[in-house]
Amino acid sequence: MQLKQSVLFFKIAASTSAIVIIFVSWFLYYEVSRSARLTAQLTQLQTALQRTMDQEEHILIRAQKDDVSAIPQLKYSYQDSFSNLLNFMANEEALLPLLLQLDELSKAYFGKLDELIRLHEQLGYDENAGIYGEFRRSAHALQERISGKAMPQLEITILELRRREKDFLLRADLSYLQQHEQLVMHAEQLIKDSALSEEISNLLKRYEAGFASYVAILRKLGLHDGEGVRAELFTEKQKLRSQFELVSIRTQAVTQERKESIILYGLILIVLMNIAVLILLNYQNSKVTRHILAINKVLVKVAKLEDFSLRVNIDGNDEIAQIAHQLDDLLAFIETLLARLSAAQQRLIEEAKMASLGNMVSGFAHELNTPLGVAITSQSHLKEQVATLKSQLELGKLQRQTLTTLITEAEAALYLLENNLHRTASLVDDFKLVAVNREFEEKSTFNLKHLVKNVFDCYQSELNQEDYAIELEIPENLTLISYPSVFSQVVGYSINNCIKHAKIDGQKLNIVVSTVLINDYIHFYFKDDGAGIDKELLPAIFEPFVTSKRFSGGTGLGLSIVYNLVTQKLKGEIKMQSPAHGGACLHIILTGTEFNFTEE
Repeated sequence: MQLKQSVLFFKIAASTSAIVIIFVSWFLYYEVSRSARLTAQLTQLQTALQRTMDQEEHILIRAQKDDVSAIPQLKYSYQDSFSNLLNFMANEEALLPLLLQLDELSKAYFGKLDELIRLHEQLGYDENAGIYGEFRRSAHALQERISGKAMPQLEITILELRRREKDFLLRADLSYLQQHEQLVMHAEQLIKDSALSEEISNLLKRYEAGFASYVAILRKLGLHDGEGVRAELFTEKQKLRSQFELVSIRTQAVTQERKESIILYGLILIVLMNIAVLILLNYQNSKVTRHILAINKVLVKVAKLEDFSLRVNIDGNDEIAQIAHQLDDLLAFIETLLARLSAAQQRLIEEAKMASLGNMVSGFAHELNTPLGVAITSQSHLKEQVATLKSQLELGKLQRQTLTTLITEAEAALYLLENNLHRTASLVDDFKLVAVNREFEEKSTFNLKHLVKNVFDCYQSELNQEDYAIELEIPENLTLISYPSVFSQVVGYSINNCIKHAKIDGQKLNIVVSTVLINDYIHFYFKDDGAGIDKELLPAIFEPFVTSKRFSGGTGLGLSIVYNLVTQKLKGEIKMQSPAHGGACLHIILTGTEFNFTEE
């Protein structure tokens, strides 16, 4: 299978996986949203039920009519919430039985709550309502009838009777009820013994019957939470809460199972697709890796050995194999191209060397022309003076004053002739030193400052004082044991660069050549304050054919030759710096050059 087909398969697999993930995420989102809505409705139902139970507690504690009047609205709210939940869970077969059972328990609870309310209505919500109001009115009527009868013992008994009544109603203690019954019997006996009217006896019986009815309903209601309707209501309430908790737990479990199922099936599908992709990817990876390693091995050898005759030689028709075939063709083309380029580069380097030598010879010839011209002029003048002396001597007209004048002028001409011939001989010696050093590449001991000065002297015709200022900061007694011809070429190429590239029209160029001894290394600096080097050109300044004067006769080989001379012949390091404000500095570090230096 070719890489194009494999990539297409991977794209299809990736797209399918993305679609599966999108659908799984959508179903999961839908389920989470549905679960959230279900939880919200359960919470709403629970809230409605809890409000009803809270209101029930208020009825049990305060038994106020206002508390009872709120029950129908709370029941309606609960039933509405339950209907909404039932409609929402209509398709949940696993939860419907639990929900219906919850409905049965809620009906039982509300039935008991209604019974509780009816009993409270019978008892009465205030002192004038229900059974409580009836026996209370009978008691008041009885107390009014016996007052003023001069029967203090009966009045005291009735007061004790009412006190026990209140103690029982406040504390719900049956012992007070027994005392109350005994006091009723005692009051009846007192009324009978005193032969009071039958009306008083009937009032006492009415009071006794009303109180007995009140106690009977109260006991049916339950004197405590563990008795009567109150106990039954508490039991139904506990069942309802347990069932509600069961519904909540089971609902969460069902929704959780559904979400886990969605995630599980989605993951299984994605894993299966990924396994298929991994199998194909492993096959392609082994094949591609093998070919790429073969290509990389050849490229590493080519980069390390610079041998472009190496070939990959991979069989196959896939894209990697085609790349290998094209790489083999490219290596063959580069091999041929390098052979041609090497020949052309060698020719250009020789031309650059000859051009540099030509500049030096031209400067030397110009410099040599001045002393020779003065010498020729002096010789001609001296020849004329000798001819004048000869003619006057032959005519016999030679006078002492004339002879003295001729001798003085002859001495001056001879002085000029001698000085300029010495100057010419010195220039010839300097040029011979440079020329001989260029021809014979042998180590020798030389004074660095003198060598640099001699090279600058060869460029005197181009480095006039109006446009250039030369300063040599090299110790006089610093001698090197190295290749003077290499140093001559380095300095010569540097001077050529200053003339061609650094000089700014209308501005004097300052050139400073200096050396510093640091840690037994010689640091050689060739600096100028000229135009400088573009920052884009600076990183590649030592590469062949890099020049800013491409269309002005520049070849870009000068600094490349200097770099090769310093790094290969002198075994040193070389750097080029150009500050943003202008100028350039060629920094050469001679790490393997022997030298002698004695401080004065």
